[in-house]
Amino acid sequence: MNISAVVGGLVVTPGGTVRSDLLISDGKIDAIGDGQAGAGGTFDATGCYVLPGGVDPHTHLMAAPRPATAAAARGGTTTALSFTSPKAGEGDLDCVLRGREELASAGIAIDVGLHAAIYDPDHVTASDLAAVGRAGAAAIKLFLAYPELGIMCSQRRLRELMAMASPAGLVVAVHCENASLIEALEERAASGPRSGPRIFADSRPPAAEEDAVGRALAAAALTGATCYLVHLSTAGALQQVRLARAAGRLAVHAEVCTHHLLLDQGCYERPDGERYLVCPPLRTRRHVEALWAGLADETIGAVGSDHCQVKTMTAGRLAAAGHSYRYGLAGIGPRLPLLLSAAKARGLTITQVARMASENPARAFGHFPRKGALLPGSDADVVIFDPAGETVLPVDGLGDGTGDSVYGRQALRGRILAVLLRGRLIVADDELTGAEPNGAYLPA
Repeated sequence: MNISAVVGGLVVTPGGTVRSDLLISDGKIDAIGDGQAGAGGTFDATGCYVLPGGVDPHTHLMAAPRPATAAAARGGTTTALSFTSPKAGEGDLDCVLRGREELASAGIAIDVGLHAAIYDPDHVTASDLAAVGRAGAAAIKLFLAYPELGIMCSQRRLRELMAMASPAGLVVAVHCENASLIEALEERAASGPRSGPRIFADSRPPAAEEDAVGRALAAAALTGATCYLVHLSTAGALQQVRLARAAGRLAVHAEVCTHHLLLDQGCYERPDGERYLVCPPLRTRRHVEALWAGLADETIGAVGSDHCQVKTMTAGRLAAAGHSYRYGLAGIGPRLPLLLSAAKARGLTITQVARMASENPARAFGHFPRKGALLPGSDADVVIFDPAGETVLPVDGLGDGTGDSVYGRQALRGRILAVLLRGRLIVADDELTGAEPNGAYLPA
């Protein structure tokens, strides 16, 4: 069903909220204000906020894009940006091209763009990165960790690839952890008497992240690259971002993920503690509070889910010593409902939520103003949110196919009543409408 007008609601725009109608034509926002609705249905949003569709900047959904995007839609996310995952022997560029083709035929419920994960940093050339950009990828991702997986980027190569990325128009997303420090802590843990998932978490302390953030910022300063720091989780990392911006380095984006805002390391003491393993790990409440402060003062610009459709097994020293655990959390569906509820409790405004969950991710990766905001000419990706409603998250992660969600059974403030993708009603009353999926690959 195509919607031509959303009427009576509080429309959340980049400039604030306005009580107005939202008029839609040919899948685009035609106007915000009074006017004549075109052909199509009308949705009464009286008493509700009319929000831009969520833009999740950090997902790993290519293992099963159809259920992941269906869950995203039910949770109000209409655009997901997914990292590629090259297979053994597959080139990083080839993986982008394969992903683009797979998305075209996957029956996805929302629009999906790609970031190119660089698994072979030592052999990527400037022409490779230019081709990645031409294929529509918005960013490359470099890892300062995971030598056991063979994907770690050295400090020298980080600087070189940042210098190559800028002419290609690519953002450089960086996974910041000090691999040498982690390896030393893993070796100590592997030879000790302790067992359980806490070993994995304790081998990746805040200092490992903070050291790597400093090195990523230094490389960005030397090259002028646009740097996007993924899933920051510590107070010290945020302070380094503040200092970099105070020094005039404005092309630095900071991201936090839902689980680091809402969960803490006490989860690892539970009998089912392995369910909560993620990298970087959950932190103490001090760091959680620092992240919320970073959202309030806009040090952090974007909130992602780091949705992992498939968990990763520990490798290297821990696995060799018998400490085999799976890590990675699913959360593309619950991301926006969780954030809307928690932000209200923290005193953040609905406009701030729209910026961090939609507008800023779209801006960072070249999809604004088509995505991320309710503006004339933008795609009519719309969420109708009732702040007086209530939501209990289901245990299946809104149907993402990954199993028992760590957010299951949580009671939240507010309820998403409907979701539009390019003017088409795709979710109503918490469920997909049954319309044929019409999500598409989204080039930057």
